[in-house]
Amino acid sequence: MNCKRYFTGALAAFMVASSAFMAYADGPVANGADPAGLTSAPGTENETAGVAAAETTAPAPAAETQGSASGIVTVGENTSAGTVDAGEGKVLAGGNTITAGGLAGPSAAGASGTITVGSGMTSGAFSGPGGVSTSSGVTIPAVVGTGNISFAGQLTDPIVKVTDKYSYDQMSRDISSLKSRYGSHLQVKTIGTSLDGRSLYEMIIGNPNASKQILIHAGIHAREYMTPLLVMKQAEHLLAFYDSGSYQGRKLSDILAGVAIHIVPMVNPDGVTISQFGVSALRSADLRQIVNQCYAQDQADGRTTQDFERYQALWKANGRGVDLNQNFPALWDSITTGPSHASYANYKGTGALSEPESKALANLANSRNWTMTISYHSMGNLVYWDFAGNKVAEQSKAIAELVTGITGYRTNGSSGKGGFKDYVQIKDSPIPSLTIEVGSVACPMPASEFGNVWNSNQAILAALADYAADH
Repeated sequence: MNCKRYFTGALAAFMVASSAFMAYADGPVANGADPAGLTSAPGTENETAGVAAAETTAPAPAAETQGSASGIVTVGENTSAGTVDAGEGKVLAGGNTITAGGLAGPSAAGASGTITVGSGMTSGAFSGPGGVSTSSGVTIPAVVGTGNISFAGQLTDPIVKVTDKYSYDQMSRDISSLKSRYGSHLQVKTIGTSLDGRSLYEMIIGNPNASKQILIHAGIHAREYMTPLLVMKQAEHLLAFYDSGSYQGRKLSDILAGVAIHIVPMVNPDGVTISQFGVSALRSADLRQIVNQCYAQDQADGRTTQDFERYQALWKANGRGVDLNQNFPALWDSITTGPSHASYANYKGTGALSEPESKALANLANSRNWTMTISYHSMGNLVYWDFAGNKVAEQSKAIAELVTGITGYRTNGSSGKGGFKDYVQIKDSPIPSLTIEVGSVACPMPASEFGNVWNSNQAILAALADYAADH
């Protein structure tokens, strides 16, 4: 009986608190103002999660520039965003008491409270006031914090909007807007240029001169374009609550005084553009021709039976058919599983680091003494931390345990070769590293999957910074 009363009271407190929360921190969702165009269906091809490998055809010189920018001006394409919400109603909570907190975020961010839960997370369906349903039948899950965090409230005027196809141009505009809004809390650099002339951005949050440095990248595989959206929203939340938020009882500003988080949100912008909008969105006629040749060769080899539109949507490689996550010098010579020619997926290229995008990321990895790196991929809800010859296995495993404790994901063995994580774990001056595979449906994922991804990963940046500060 006492247990029943305890559970009933806890549930009531949770429902009251969650009603004050917005789903994954976007604007006034109760009024249907969260843009998300739910137009595409899940992909039909399963991702091989955590297998890192990059492909290259012919080497091309990259104009790699390094330097800070006070803002970014880009001409983006106008993307229409429908009025809808994302996510299958899912609440993540641990086994401890669920209580309503009184911590509020900054007035500019409009955070309305804190929910404290246990550290071990399990999934459960939730259809009460913490979720907002729309006429489409899609439910936005309520934001639930992990541990004692006070930056999980809603943002009344978010810059980064959840949309079905979060494009390079939208991301570029959002980076510029974040820089304008948050000023000195955010630095922006470019680490290189893609084959089709798109800048590869690096965002730095925290103290760039700190002794602890974290590198996070996303969007290295084209069809996995939910991961750039994820890291951009993670970055916006960290910035919005930089001065007033806390994690595990520590002020975020204090944590970030001794830690810098570097985010490369979209390593493969040309590939993302192909997957989202097709070959006609490429600027280079040569690259457009390569994509068409890839389709013809993949058809001839029996690698695809899809029509050309679907083939492009499933594009995984960069602009000239190289899988960037098989293009790093990590047993690259022994990769024999992919095609021998440029392709939409799994071609390792003509040589390790033959592509400007993989080379730019490798140069960044070798530019400083990193505390850790995180590679965001999709799908599978998995964390990969090991590799043959891993020189930092113990440290990588410890970080994996931190991440799985927050996300509820499981760890798995890694059998891939040529990946970024693999490379940085075995190189001279090795770096503890993880690959985090988000989502549970095939790529490209619809926006309806984002709520679950966000609930599992919203606290990761703060948790990693907190961990780095102590290690």
